[in-house]
Amino acid sequence: MANMLTFDIEEWFHANYDGVLPDRSKGSGFRTHMDTLLRLCRETGCKATFFILGCIGEDYPDVVKAIAREGHDVASHGYGHELAYKQTIGEFKADVKKSIDILEDLTGTKVLGYRAPSWSIVESNLHYLEVLVELGMRYDASIFPVKTFLYGIPHAPTWIHKPVVNGRELDLYEIPMSVMRIAGRNIGYSGGFYFRFFPKWVIKRAIHAANRRGSSSIVYLHPREVDAREHRLDLPFKENFIHYYNVQGTPAKLEDIMRSFRFTSIAEHLKDNFDENAKLTLTAELVR
Repeated sequence: MANMLTFDIEEWFHANYDGVLPDRSKGSGFRTHMDTLLRLCRETGCKATFFILGCIGEDYPDVVKAIAREGHDVASHGYGHELAYKQTIGEFKADVKKSIDILEDLTGTKVLGYRAPSWSIVESNLHYLEVLVELGMRYDASIFPVKTFLYGIPHAPTWIHKPVVNGRELDLYEIPMSVMRIAGRNIGYSGGFYFRFFPKWVIKRAIHAANRRGSSSIVYLHPREVDAREHRLDLPFKENFIHYYNVQGTPAKLEDIMRSFRFTSIAEHLKDNFDENAKLTLTAELVR
């Protein structure tokens, strides 16, 4: 069974903590990080979905083109890493559309999917998913079925589904982040802090368990998480722990996980596993 590999493509300073003003003049190792991720994909035979900020497309057009050229799924992460639940619906639509236009101009391929910065599609703005349908998108991967101080819808479905908003099923697939049950609660295990926090054997066991149930797991990481030498935000203790714990161990862990399981992109997973209409539509749009 193929699992899904995803990366949120942003700079080291893209975060959503109140009162944190990063010094963007420090530069970054972004190109090196992207070289690492693309090399790992090539060497392990994995395909991935890259959720890319529109501003990254403006600053690094060659990187976006390389992602598309190597056969990966180019999707939107919004334009400037603004929290969706802090935007009006009009601001949200303009933000997403701007990113789509930039990415499509660079790749010549339709953008099929979206992930909100910091998982910022929550109960209060779930109706924003209707905007994605209006923009012609085929899937969303913004909902994390957990509850944290920043994000989450703890009772959200944990399987791929078409969400119901305002009593209407949307023509859009929701790809929720993978979770496992611990003490009656949903806990992430395969991305970001959770990927860095849990030992490799826990992640592997959880992926195997999901696969035995007939479900695919989703891995997600950020470019900054493959380089412990990258600049760091000046954060309070709790936020610093969440943002940077065990970054030094991430590259080797990621490579091992990628070599231990088969990974594909979200678009390819939908094309291969869902209804014929979805297969035909996604195939046509992927080859444009």
